[in-house]
Amino acid sequence: MPERQEVSISSSQKDWGVDVAAMAGSLVHEIKNPLSTINLSAQLLQEEWKDASTPKEQRALRRLEVMSSEVQRVERIIDTFLRFTERHKLALEVKSLNEMLEDIAEFMTAKAERSGVQIRLGLSSSLEAFSFDVDLVRQVFHNLVQNACQAMSPEGGELILKTDRVERDGIEYAVGAVTDTGPGIEGDKLERVFELYYSTRAGGTGFGLAISRRIIEEHGGFIEVQSAKGKGSQFSVYLPIERNET
Repeated sequence: MPERQEVSISSSQKDWGVDVAAMAGSLVHEIKNPLSTINLSAQLLQEEWKDASTPKEQRALRRLEVMSSEVQRVERIIDTFLRFTERHKLALEVKSLNEMLEDIAEFMTAKAERSGVQIRLGLSSSLEAFSFDVDLVRQVFHNLVQNACQAMSPEGGELILKTDRVERDGIEYAVGAVTDTGPGIEGDKLERVFELYYSTRAGGTGFGLAISRRIIEEHGGFIEVQSAKGKGSQFSVYLPIERNET
């Protein structure tokens, strides 16, 4: 049985998280200003020393280039963090999750097939349209589908998009699941997949799943992942059909 990792959050955790995110966002903005000054100064010094001739001057120029490169890397990390802490204002509209996944499958099919991945649909006829932020939820599923395709590349495999309607603790949820036949995720890595900056893939940003979790939590939902090494993975997105705004 694949290991299951459920990601959910309580209302008290949400309130605490919002306060921390706001403080962190303010702090990061304060950090960005001196970083920009350091980066600009390093670039100006590089320009002045571009004709360095002696070994000492050339070493100094290389150090300035490294300094500038590292400052830019920190700035990219900060920009990513700011995007993560930003609260989304949900633009709710009534939409069929089935239709959305059909659209994503059609959009991704050609690219997936080039990687040897076949996309199949298993959509529930009992799932009616409901209210959610179409653009943000599309972003979540697009990211999950893209991750699944990358996990199965270059060997290829099968990707299944499924929907269902379930009840958890008296709440009705629409569930959209993305299942792949890739290599799966080991237990110690599975616990960290939603951490900001953590990625199981070489060259990954570690941003997509973290922001996906944030988006679904803002809808009052949660994400579950089931995976085991050599047995593929399944990411299940739970969205409440009836939203409670209180």
